[in-house]
Amino acid sequence: MKNQKIKSFSHIDKGKIISPEGTVERTLALSQITRDEVYSKIHPVFGKLAFADKLAFCAAAVCIEAAQVQNPQDCALVLLTNSGSIQRDRDFMKTLRENSPSPQFFSATLPSSPIAEISIVFGLKGANKVIFGSEEFAKQTIDLMLNECEELLFVEINVPENAAENENAFARAWLYG
Repeated sequence: MKNQKIKSFSHIDKGKIISPEGTVERTLALSQITRDEVYSKIHPVFGKLAFADKLAFCAAAVCIEAAQVQNPQDCALVLLTNSGSIQRDRDFMKTLRENSPSPQFFSATLPSSPIAEISIVFGLKGANKVIFGSEEFAKQTIDLMLNECEELLFVEINVPENAAENENAFARAWLYG
């Protein structure tokens, strides 16, 4: 493994946003997190993102704004998730049964949809991988990918299957380089 270090990090949950700059206490529900809390630039589709996609984007934005990606062309992206896209799959199936399939839900039915928005907004074009549930496998993947790239953004999201429990969700990110 190359001698890579953690350049930045973030943690977001219902009560706080943690970054290298410090901790910001939050009083609003996690589902009401705003773009202004995590990202300084205008992002027109932020409010339309699925909850898991929004959490992943928030963690990545806080992490990247604290330490810019030096070479987006060679920055790998790894997502560790506990749920994939199960909630959006259910939402989309509901619209199908109602004979009005929603394109908004359809695009979020891919397990990789959280990393798509991150890649687009920050211009990350390196290798990417989505891992379901295994922290040990995620660590092995990070080690392998750091041998092949200059930087790596690792994002972990934990979103309960039941949307009513979204306040127990969290997201974290680490930028290695």
